[in-house]
Amino acid sequence: MKAIIILSIMFAFTGNLIISQPVNYENGGRYLKTVEYNVIHPGVTEDDYMYNLKHKSIIDRLFFGTKNSFMEFVFVDSPEGSNQAVAFRIIQNLENDSYKLEVMCLEDMLKVYDIRRTLLEKTTTISLPFWVSKVLPKETEEQIKNHNKQAAIFKYNDELYKPYRPEPLNFQICKELAEKLHEKTSILIENFKGAGIPLDINDGFEVTFRCVIDNELWTLSIHYPQGKALQFSNLFREIITDGFDNKLDQDKYIEILDNIL
Repeated sequence: MKAIIILSIMFAFTGNLIISQPVNYENGGRYLKTVEYNVIHPGVTEDDYMYNLKHKSIIDRLFFGTKNSFMEFVFVDSPEGSNQAVAFRIIQNLENDSYKLEVMCLEDMLKVYDIRRTLLEKTTTISLPFWVSKVLPKETEEQIKNHNKQAAIFKYNDELYKPYRPEPLNFQICKELAEKLHEKTSILIENFKGAGIPLDINDGFEVTFRCVIDNELWTLSIHYPQGKALQFSNLFREIITDGFDNKLDQDKYIEILDNIL
């Protein structure tokens, strides 16, 4: 009996050590890790909440709109690579404790870049030095003011993005897989540590891992991931591909997740 208790304590202790080990990212491309509030303004119902979208890219917004989900993943490649952007998100239904997986794809990155450029022009505010604003013609000054008003509206409005949003495929997934994906992603983000000096990489792909933890939104974006982050990215892309092929294998994904981290 004593041996069982000792082994249990050792397992719990070593398990915590494994989880707390840093996921080092050495001499890789640029990355950004943020932890911030998930909701910045409450509403009467959850549908009325204003979510924190500060660090969401144009492509993130094309996929996910104005809401932050239980978990999100985005893979953006170059035209020279797979020439596509793919994503999935897990939506949690608190009323019946169920989970839905959505997979999405945007093809032809040159076309996606054009869409992004168009949306950036409409959503980016124009800031001018004080002395320049004083010598601008009145008409130009009014045009800039109107543009900035519209850009502020579009910051939390989805109408601008809807025409370009790909139609998602939806699947009900088991609670074990949904929570395992969320748990492992949160561990990856929490323990991710940059090491060495970043490389100047201009091509390649970028991935974003994002999940909601209580009242916080955790996000990790990596250009050219490696190690554990790359393993997660490869698995998540496989889930997206299997979703489009209608070949989801939830038991397999759970096993792979446990082997990675």
